[in-house]
Amino acid sequence: MKRIIKSLGVSLFLAMAMLVSKPADAQPRIGVNISFQTFYDELSPYGDWIDYPDYGYTWRPRVGSDFRPYSSNGYWMYTDDYDWMWNSGYDWGWGPFHYGRWFQDPFYGWMWVPGYEWSPAWVAWRGGGDYYGWAPIRPGFNINIGFSNYNAPYDYWTFAPGRYMTSRYINRYYYPWRNNTTIINNTTIINNYYGGRNSGGAYNNRNNGRYDRTYTNGPRRTDVERYTGRITPYNVRESNRSGRASVDRNSVSVYRPTVQRESRGNATTYSPRQVQAYDRSAARTDARSTQGRDVANNRTTDRRSGATESVRNNSRRSVYSERGNRNTGGETVRADRERVNTSPRSVDATNERISRSREASRQDDAMQRARENQRSVDVRQRNTEMQRQRDVEVRQRNDQMQQQRQAEMQQRQRESMQRSQDNQRSMEMQRQRAETQQRQQESMQRARESQQRSVESQRQRSAEVQQRNAQVQRQPSAATPQRQSSPSYESRSSRSSEGGGRSSGRSRF
Repeated sequence: MKRIIKSLGVSLFLAMAMLVSKPADAQPRIGVNISFQTFYDELSPYGDWIDYPDYGYTWRPRVGSDFRPYSSNGYWMYTDDYDWMWNSGYDWGWGPFHYGRWFQDPFYGWMWVPGYEWSPAWVAWRGGGDYYGWAPIRPGFNINIGFSNYNAPYDYWTFAPGRYMTSRYINRYYYPWRNNTTIINNTTIINNYYGGRNSGGAYNNRNNGRYDRTYTNGPRRTDVERYTGRITPYNVRESNRSGRASVDRNSVSVYRPTVQRESRGNATTYSPRQVQAYDRSAARTDARSTQGRDVANNRTTDRRSGATESVRNNSRRSVYSERGNRNTGGETVRADRERVNTSPRSVDATNERISRSREASRQDDAMQRARENQRSVDVRQRNTEMQRQRDVEVRQRNDQMQQQRQAEMQQRQRESMQRSQDNQRSMEMQRQRAETQQRQQESMQRARESQQRSVESQRQRSAEVQQRNAQVQRQPSAATPQRQSSPSYESRSSRSSEGGGRSSGRSRF
């Protein structure tokens, strides 16, 4: 009994130790809901939260002055479930490019308003000719109305050739912003809105059986394939870790948690830890420090390059802006004067307000000129960068073509050497065959000559034997006539001599 109690105690102790030593999850798992507090906390290291008068807590990223949402540091991916999805290269891109909306403030620049619904990209699309363009959807626009009523400012749009829609380096081929007005007039809104679709069929388990209200829009795949060729879609997978999307061959892992909607009871519980008040003067100071350097660089560049056309255009814009501001200031002065006549306030206070309004008008005029100069600088820089990239691509293509020609020449040289070696081998084999045939003919000739000599020698020997036999036959008849009576003896002697001659001839031969 004691042993059983002791073993139970040890097992309980081990179980408690395992529970205590289990690490806590740092990120919510797939399907776990998050709140706006997650946006406030995770985006704070990358930007500033500002209490905006119209939208509440808005976020401004700490990026360069040339930043544009859905344009900088990213590219388009065509997916199976969501069509065109923006894949951002920023670590914080999982949130601001898939939730909420972007807008541009004249003092703070691009700012983001959080949202609840996930989308592959909250943008509107245009198309026509060889152009495809997209622009961020501003807060407050209802996508159910239709994009024919959406009138985004011209500088919201980004246009690129259709053949680069699937390129990871599409930012190299953007058209300059100064051409946006012309391109907008030659393109039409793409109103391929798909709302209320889901990612896994008619029923989505991730949202507890509700339809996945995913907004998608953009050109059709078949239309884009006319410029790019066949498009292989990416398969979208869900990740349990925030950050940039992970691309692996034909699949992409995206972090897309469900955002809880704030109720009236806890609406004030979610807030950034550090919030800045909306202050145009502070924004002017930041803008002046940045744009002043850009304007100085712009003037230096204009002096060096002799590009005075943009300066003339900026001067015209500044004159028009100054006239408008003067009119506005005059209206303000007149309104203040009317209030002076109908109110008991002192003349000094009225003059102070008038001077303040004039100062504000002058500051607005300066800011407008600075923004115009900044835009012209951005356009020149972008054109220079595009030209430099095109030159690099041309050089790379030329180098590749040169290398290809060299490889082809080397291949032809190798083939020529191989053919010459094959010809030499064939000639050597033919020579060897000719020598072999010649040796065979010579040996056959020698054999024939040897045989001919043997036959000739045999003929000579037979002739000599016949001559001797003839001499032997003639000699007894002349010297010894008495032997004529014995023909049997002579015949035997002749035969014996003839046989002896033959045997001797054989032995010699």
